[in-house]
Amino acid sequence: MKVVLDALCMDEKEKAHRYLKEKLELPDYCGGNLDALYDCLTDKEEMEIEVENRELAQDYFLRIWRVLLDASGENEGLQVIG
Repeated sequence: MKVVLDALCMDEKEKAHRYLKEKLELPDYCGGNLDALYDCLTDKEEMEIEVENRELAQDYFLRIWRVLLDASGENEGLQVIG
């Protein structure tokens, strides 16, 4: 599964987690925090995530980016492209 994310949609915490839950098809039990995001991403079987506008993003997205990279390092089935 390939998913394209827009980094500019992830600048505020609540907005970012709603966006990620929808785009990444995260389970209902995935809470709106970075630890839960990491846990859900490390459970994904096969997923390629491409992030657009990363160079323009700031604030909360920078924390999400770190989680995406950490999760891809833990889960061989998860690829993150920036």
